[in-house]
Amino acid sequence: MLNSKMNKKLDCFIRTVRQLQAYHDAWSPFSQPAMRMFALGINGHKSAILSSSPRLRLLSTSPCWFQSPVQFYSQDKPFSNTEDARAEEQRAANALLGDHTQSPMTVKPIQPPSGFLVSPKEDRSAMEEDGGSVSEQFFANLQKCRSPCDVLDLASKSSVSQKYPSSCLATMWMLTKKLPADQKNYEKILIFQHPHFSQLCQCVMHEAKYMWRDDLVYSLLGVVKLGVRQNTRLVQTLLRVCQERLNEFDDRCLSVLATALQGMESCNNVEALRAGLKLLVEQRIPKTSSVFMLQTMMKCIGKNAPLTLKTELEKKILSQIDDISLPNAQHMFSVLAEMDYRSVPILNACSNKIIKNIQGIPLWNQLMILRSCRDLQYRNITLYSAVADYVASAFYMWDTKQVVLLLSTFENLGFRPVGLMDAFAEEVVSNPESLNMKDILVILRTYSALNHIPKDQDQRFLEALNSAFSKYLPRISNVDLLRTVYSFCILGYLPQCALDQLLQDEVLHDLLTSDFEILIDADRRIAVSNTEVDQSADDSKIQRLAVLCAPVTVFCVNSRHPRGRMALKMRHLNLLGYRVILVHYQEFQKLKKEEALEFLKKEIFPAEAHLGSD
Repeated sequence: MLNSKMNKKLDCFIRTVRQLQAYHDAWSPFSQPAMRMFALGINGHKSAILSSSPRLRLLSTSPCWFQSPVQFYSQDKPFSNTEDARAEEQRAANALLGDHTQSPMTVKPIQPPSGFLVSPKEDRSAMEEDGGSVSEQFFANLQKCRSPCDVLDLASKSSVSQKYPSSCLATMWMLTKKLPADQKNYEKILIFQHPHFSQLCQCVMHEAKYMWRDDLVYSLLGVVKLGVRQNTRLVQTLLRVCQERLNEFDDRCLSVLATALQGMESCNNVEALRAGLKLLVEQRIPKTSSVFMLQTMMKCIGKNAPLTLKTELEKKILSQIDDISLPNAQHMFSVLAEMDYRSVPILNACSNKIIKNIQGIPLWNQLMILRSCRDLQYRNITLYSAVADYVASAFYMWDTKQVVLLLSTFENLGFRPVGLMDAFAEEVVSNPESLNMKDILVILRTYSALNHIPKDQDQRFLEALNSAFSKYLPRISNVDLLRTVYSFCILGYLPQCALDQLLQDEVLHDLLTSDFEILIDADRRIAVSNTEVDQSADDSKIQRLAVLCAPVTVFCVNSRHPRGRMALKMRHLNLLGYRVILVHYQEFQKLKKEEALEFLKKEIFPAEAHLGSD
């Protein structure tokens, strides 16, 4: 009895503190930008613009006094009454999985199982009656879960799970993201097919307005990372509640929110929230002295922020650069890469900090730093050498996969770490059977691209690689076979078995018809298959087209004029009888499906396109 009374008092105290915090945040000097944010093109309804008075009345009311459910905002019009909202709530929860469930129009309202959906009032009552031991047991069981479906099974059985939907989602995502790509996709399918996932999502929608701020942003991050579609009411509800409570968010919440928004497509609610974040950042920069908070702001504004805002953040960071910590120095590289802003003074200062403390930085963090250098096109030979020398000096500490990843990163940077590459070549010669096919492909690509032949052991190294590669010949793809032979040839070595397999007629035919070849019947103006060409008596009427999807690096700046290497490839294809269609890959990716089809039609049938324009 005593414990029950004490729990009631603690819950009442927690709610009071939260209301006071919300009331304080509503009157903070940063409240006005967030209020302007709500009018940024969402739904077009005046009701979306919150004035200060209704907001204060809302924040000063205890959550347990609300009788109506959360209104689910989306790009549709609002519900006309409470009954419609409740019915739509049930349908939306079951429609979250798209093709994996029934159509929203045919789903009947379901009764939530015990431990799941209850009204806010009932939920608060349950919180008051619940002892701390029950919650502790729930979290202990949550930590024992080994798969996302284990979490859903636990949530369906627990009597307190409706209080911790955010913890369930966060645990599911943490368990999922550690898996390999193919297994991760399979687990996501199992999640969407689980009978209790829709109930958990509906619980999140019910509790969105009553969650603590960190629970709210982690719930949004969890559903986005788990693959819940962006146009669902669940995601749109979380986005709208994040807008309403943006002023409450601390540094960590803003960082998590920015991470969630990074992978989301543009829509009214997403753009409004991004705009609100930028307004909040502009207001907070002058009063912010924490480097971590400044990095969070840099992450929030993203690549599309105006240059003046990026420059202002740069000046603020430089004013505190002497006191920057080692973790912040490491994190600065990825933050600048996300903001797409190469600040050489900041990068130089952080590089010096890292070089002095290189032995205390995990190898994975060093890889992330080097990849950010590549994205920023930042070249610091002293930093590169420090990483390479450290790994070479403690070579026994790393496994093959780690060294291969590091060498591949150096190859992307165009940096040749001689000592590390020689040390790794010795390891390959002494233990070639430890290499899998992917390792061999990356090693050959790296050593050939950097034109590095290990000192005093060139033949032994290449023979060891050839010996390890030969056992994969029966199951290697023809394209990888071609790349491997090409890399060996650059290094001055002919792998006889691989070369014999490459020169087989069926392999050559597959390679020639796959690079991307289109065969056109000149008379009928239609595409034909290889079989039809082989059966045709007269192949003089067949036009051969080669479609090349080229990155921006093969073009001259601000033009579609190909640079020398690509121009040489096009001339070779022309001599072989192909008409070359050069596609600018980055621009092609921006086209909608209909626009992409129209573009290819014009390129493949230029005469018809010309007649159509006339």
